[in-house]
Amino acid sequence: MFLSLARLALPLVFLMGLSATAQAQDALRGREMKRRRVSLTVATADKPVELHVAPDYLTALEFDSPIDRAAVALGDSGSRLALFEVTARSILLKPAMDLGPGRGVELTVPFADGSAPARVVFSLVTHPSDVDAQVMVSRLPRTAEAIQAELDEVRAACSAKDAELEALRARTVASGPAGMIFAGLLDVKGVQGALVDFAATPGAMGLATEEVLAYWSESWAALAVRVRNTGSQPWTPAEARLSGVASGERINVLAVRMREPRVEPGKSALVVVETRAPSWPEGAVLRLELRDSDGGRRLLIPRISF
Repeated sequence: MFLSLARLALPLVFLMGLSATAQAQDALRGREMKRRRVSLTVATADKPVELHVAPDYLTALEFDSPIDRAAVALGDSGSRLALFEVTARSILLKPAMDLGPGRGVELTVPFADGSAPARVVFSLVTHPSDVDAQVMVSRLPRTAEAIQAELDEVRAACSAKDAELEALRARTVASGPAGMIFAGLLDVKGVQGALVDFAATPGAMGLATEEVLAYWSESWAALAVRVRNTGSQPWTPAEARLSGVASGERINVLAVRMREPRVEPGKSALVVVETRAPSWPEGAVLRLELRDSDGGRRLLIPRISF
């Protein structure tokens, strides 16, 4: 019986030796070193390109466009790479260990010339049979359709900017004396102005009135109210309600304007309320209420002697 067991053990040892020898021969044969070309397009720019790398093998990436060396990003802090060098148009790397599928290191390479695609992303993984020794990366010329689409986008942006510029020019012209003359807001009778008397609610809702000035002509009128924000939050007037105290009649307000975007806490700003030609008699007493967009904070001036 012991002899039979010995006879069975000998073939097993022999087979194990053959397996070990085969593995050693496979290790000596190594991986197949490949040369690749990678062509980039705008459509595939965000899809990672898989690269096969391996320990003790050098992989060289060559680019046909200059790369932004300072912005090249390597995932995993490069802890699994033994060599990583970046030049203006190339990257040399060599792993220190196997990078198995699903555990690859991501390498992001931005280009420096501003053309599309703006970057390329590689996923560095280890393949059991081959390694990418030389990889030539090129960006394909854009198609006529892509160029036309970009041109249309630029033209649309330029048109929008032209419209904004024209509106700004019109506003600038209208803000001066010539603009007022063209708009019929200034005639030979000129403009009158006065610092008028007012009575206000003292510091209500964190808002206080410091002074009120009135301006008027034959075709328009305006009240300039200097408001101080005594509260803790910024305030922006969005609506004005103007009416006669005696008659209660509402006066049509054309606009509420302020140079600053808002009145900051502890600061004051001038709020201008514009109306059409004065429809109230000389010496009338008016009531003015300024509100923000949600009506939460209001400034009430119950009596303005216009």
